[in-house]
Amino acid sequence: MYIDLSIPISRRAPGVEFEQWLHRDGIRHLSRRIRALPGDSRKDRRRNYWRWLTGARRLRARDLPDGCFLSNEFYRMSVHQGTHVDAPFHYGPECAGEPAKKVLDLPLEWFHGPGVVLDVRECGGRVTACDVKEALHAAGSEAGPGTVVLFRTDSDLRLGTPAYYTESTAITPGAVDHLLDLGVKVLGTDCWSFDGPARAMVESFYGTGDPAALWPTHLHGRKREFIQIEGLARLRDLPQGGAFTFMAFPVALADAGAAWCRAVADVKEPARE
Repeated sequence: MYIDLSIPISRRAPGVEFEQWLHRDGIRHLSRRIRALPGDSRKDRRRNYWRWLTGARRLRARDLPDGCFLSNEFYRMSVHQGTHVDAPFHYGPECAGEPAKKVLDLPLEWFHGPGVVLDVRECGGRVTACDVKEALHAAGSEAGPGTVVLFRTDSDLRLGTPAYYTESTAITPGAVDHLLDLGVKVLGTDCWSFDGPARAMVESFYGTGDPAALWPTHLHGRKREFIQIEGLARLRDLPQGGAFTFMAFPVALADAGAAWCRAVADVKEPARE
């Protein structure tokens, strides 16, 4: 059984620009596109453009079945919109003194493996190494090389409201370090970010003057290599302490520090008697 752990990207979400060509619009757009086609010579382009201007090379509704062509959609948005993978390059230009990996540098096998869900809903909005140890014990799970560890906060239940951003749970660098010491490479959260609410971090910085208040877990990725998957959903539907396989391959974006992904869990169904 597959469980979708991804957040759909809404055309109306903040920061998303959306354009859609519906099927009847497609005829008009196609008619413009075929003025010049791949492989056309300069002479072909001039001739076909003139024919288009005079109407001899234009498509009309009667030229296609049902008066329809193909639909098309255009999204303009950040690579951190929706469910996405953060590569080390997002955290900084270097990691542990070496050039930080971008999305296409990440081994695909990192994104397919046994998953573990840690229930950290009662951690007061800040998950420490001690919390991770207790959550692992409570789940009866072990984490090691190849394991993908997911933090359940149920923040996705607030999706679409300001609270999704203002009441998120921070996964501290100490919590990350504990899992990295066990050999874990990929971590995920159902919050918008591994760090806490942006407003809280900024106010803390201006109140204390301490730069460590600003995105500490992201910036920790300059010291130790790890992958964050942010914006997950429905982690409560996964078996707590049960067996499942996690998959979330990032879209192959060149020169990017993050990429959208479709996160899925393959859960073993109980055997029928």
